[in-house]
Amino acid sequence: MSSLRSDPRTSAALRGSGWTSNSPQAEQLLTRLAPAERVDLLFTTLRFHGALTAGRLLLWRGTFKIEHMELRRPLTALRGGNPSRFVGAVVLDGPEGAIELKPLSTAATRALDEACRSAGGDTPSAPPPVAQDNGDGAWMPGAHRPAAGRTPSPPRAETGTGSRETAYRVRTIRTWQDAELAAVDHMLGLGFTDARVTGAGADGGIDVIARDAVAQVKHYSQPIGVGPVRELRGVADAHQHLLFYASGGYTAAARQFADDRGVALFSLQESGHITVLNEAATRLSTRPAPAPAWNRAAAWNGQAVNLRVSQRAAELEAQRQTVLRLIARVRAHTSELHALPSNRYTKDRIKALEAAHKLTDRADVLLRKSQAEYQTHGGRKRLIALADEKAREAALKLGIRA
Repeated sequence: MSSLRSDPRTSAALRGSGWTSNSPQAEQLLTRLAPAERVDLLFTTLRFHGALTAGRLLLWRGTFKIEHMELRRPLTALRGGNPSRFVGAVVLDGPEGAIELKPLSTAATRALDEACRSAGGDTPSAPPPVAQDNGDGAWMPGAHRPAAGRTPSPPRAETGTGSRETAYRVRTIRTWQDAELAAVDHMLGLGFTDARVTGAGADGGIDVIARDAVAQVKHYSQPIGVGPVRELRGVADAHQHLLFYASGGYTAAARQFADDRGVALFSLQESGHITVLNEAATRLSTRPAPAPAWNRAAAWNGQAVNLRVSQRAAELEAQRQTVLRLIARVRAHTSELHALPSNRYTKDRIKALEAAHKLTDRADVLLRKSQAEYQTHGGRKRLIALADEKAREAALKLGIRA
C-alpha cells in the first residue's frame, strides 16, 4: 500500500512536515494527486494539513471529520505576517472566506508567499494573468504563462460573434448570487468602472447598475422570454447601455425584441465564461476600453477581495447582534420571573427557567467563540447559527416569541 513516505510524489516533502505517512489526510492526498503531480510542500498548522503543488493548494481541516478544500494557484492573499522570528502566518481567501494558516515554519511561509506573489499583485502596472475563479474567491491559473520578455496577453472571454476578447474575471456560477457577481466582473471588463450589485428590492428587477448602464441577471435553466427583456427596456430608458445576462438562453421573441431595442444579450455558462449573443452585445464588447483598465484588473486581487471579506464580516456581525438581543430579552424575562413570589412557581416553571438559563449561557459561549481570531468565516457562521438556535430554544421554553 502506497504511503507518503514511499510515494515519489510526496516523499521529498514529508520530512519535518508534521504529516503522518498513513493518516486519513495522507490517504486522501494520494488519491487526489495526478500521476505526474509532485508535492513541493507539506505543512501542518493548528487547524489544517496543507499540501502545495505547482498548480494548487490542498487543505484538510479536522481529524475525525475531515473537511477538504482546494485553492488554485496563484493564490489570493488577504494579508501576511510574521508573529515571531521562527513562525509565520498567511491569510488566504478561501471557500468560506478568510483562511488563516498559522503557525507556519519560515520555509512554509516563504513558499505560500511566493505562490501568492506569482499572481502579479506586486506589479500592478502589468496586465493580470489569464485567470479563472473556483467560485470561492481564489484565482485559478490559465493554461499557459507568457515567456520571459514577452508582453502578456489579456484574459480571454469566449465570444459568439467574433468580437474582441474582453478582460474579466471568470468565476464558477453555482447560484444566482454567483451569476450577479459574474455580471459585475464582466461589466468591469467592458469599462463600466462603477458597476455594482443593486441588492434586494431594486426597482424593476435591475440586478447590476453603473453610471451609464444597467443589467438584469437571470440564473434560470429555462430560456428567457420577451417579458423580462421588455421590462428591462421599460425601466431603464434613461440609461445608455442595457445588458441582459441569462444562464438558460433566450426565446426567439426575446432575441428579436432585444435586437430591435438595442438590448445587449449575454449567455452565462456554468464555467463562468460569458458569450455575446447579438449585435448590441458585440458592439459593446468591441468598443475601445478605457485607459486604466489593466490597473483595475490588477486591483481585483486586493480591493475586490477585501470588499467581499468586509461585506461578509458585516453580515455575520449583524446576525451576531440579533442573537445577542434575543439572549438579552430571554434573560430580562427570566429576571422578571425570578422576582415573582415563590408560591407562584411550579415544577414545570422551574424546569423551564433552568433550561432557559443553560441555553442562553451556551448561546453566549458560542458567540464568544465565534469572535476568536483563529475562526474562519465558515466557522464563525456555524457558531452564530448554533447560538441562534440555542437562544430561540430558550425563548420557546419561556413562551417568548423570537
